[in-house]
Order: sequence, then C-alpha cells, then structure tokens
Amino acid sequence: MIFIDAREGLSGDMILAALIGLMELPNKDDFVRRLGSAAGSEGLQVRLLDIDDAGDHGTAISYTHPEPGSYGTLHAECLTRMSGICDRLGGGTQIANSILDHVFAAEAEAHGLPKEEVHLHEIGRPQAMVNIAGIGGAATELVASGAGEFVCSTISTGGGATVISHGVVRIPPPASAILLRGLRHTTGDAPGERATPTGIAAVKALISSQSDDRPKDFSRKSVGFGTKRFAGRLGRTVMTWSP
Repeated sequence: MIFIDAREGLSGDMILAALIGLMELPNKDDFVRRLGSAAGSEGLQVRLLDIDDAGDHGTAISYTHPEPGSYGTLHAECLTRMSGICDRLGGGTQIANSILDHVFAAEAEAHGLPKEEVHLHEIGRPQAMVNIAGIGGAATELVASGAGEFVCSTISTGGGATVISHGVVRIPPPASAILLRGLRHTTGDAPGERATPTGIAAVKALISSQSDDRPKDFSRKSVGFGTKRFAGRLGRTVMTWSP
C-alpha cells in the first residue's frame, strides 16, 4: 500500500516528487531521464531539487521555460498533448487521462458548459500537463513493481482566498470544491490554497479509499515539497510504502 498524507499539501508537483522519491535505483534515474525528455517536448527543462525543511528531507520539482503565453487548452487538444507526453514517458496514459477527465468534468460543471467547450488555463500550461503525465507514469511503474493500492488521508484544503485566471475566489475554488465531493477534507490550520485542483484530481484517480490510520510500519518514505509556505513550513505531500 502507498499511503498519501495530504495534511500539509496536495498539488501536482508535490505528488509527482513524492512518487519519484518512492522509486528505487536504477528505475528512478531512468524515469527522471524520461521525464526530462517528456518535459522537453513541452518546451520545459526539469530539475529535481533536494530539500531539507522543518525536519523533513525530500524532493521538489523545478521547471524552467520561456515566458508562458496565454493558454486556453480545449479537451481534444489536452488529450492529444497528454498522449504525446506519456509516449515519451513510456506509459501512464490511463491514469493521466483519468486525472484530466476529473478536471474537465469539474470545470465543465463550474462553468455550466460541456467539457468539450471548456478551456483549461492554469492546468493547460506545459508544467501542469507534464506533472499530470508524470504522476500517471510514476504511479503505473510503482504499481507494476508491487505497490498495490493507494490510500489517502483527509485532505487539508486551506482557507481564505486565492487568485485564479477568473480573479479572486474563496478557497476551495469552485472546481476544487466539486472535485472534493465524496472525499474527506478539512480546512486545516493555515490560510492559503493547500490542495490544488490537479492534486485533488490525481488523488481521485489514484486512491481506493481514505483513512487517517497512518501506517506505523513502512519500508519506504518520501516527501514531495512545493514552493509555498504555510505557517512557516513548506507545503509537502508525504508518502509511505507499506509491505
């Protein structure tokens, strides 16, 4: 079982970093090489950073890319781009497309449109697309190596307000609130957006259940760090692999 501790953050880059952290050598190095190739197809360069913060050691993902233009990616284009990225990764299309489907369904409901007419803004950007494809690829490889099921804790969403392409909205934003249906979640103890739509959609695509009974015995542990601080601590997704 892979347990996802979402008390301190849940985003695409944090989930991907944590999944990579669970891989064993040489599979990890090979996957990171393929991730770099997939990122290059979207005009990005990717680096994995070693981070120490507040007693945890883990990994963060950093992308460098040209100044982004105006993205408004339609459903069909997203699927085509995702297929190409996953091909370069060597797999993960099923999970990646499931994450995209959750996002498009939520955005369609939030805007009152068919999903084919929805334009993704933040999630249509190259970095988000590579994160989603990477989650699909990494999770597929971990399952193939014996990981079994995914289980997630209660999700901390954060509180207050955040800025999205449509302006300032309350946390969780409308699409996130829709994605959170059927999932146990709480505001948590710090303001700010702790759980992004990509992170929530990824959990919906991956997990079989939720539990706050965190495993005491595990053979591997990884921490995926984000870039925002909450109450002085970097946001993070923690994963453990239990035999």
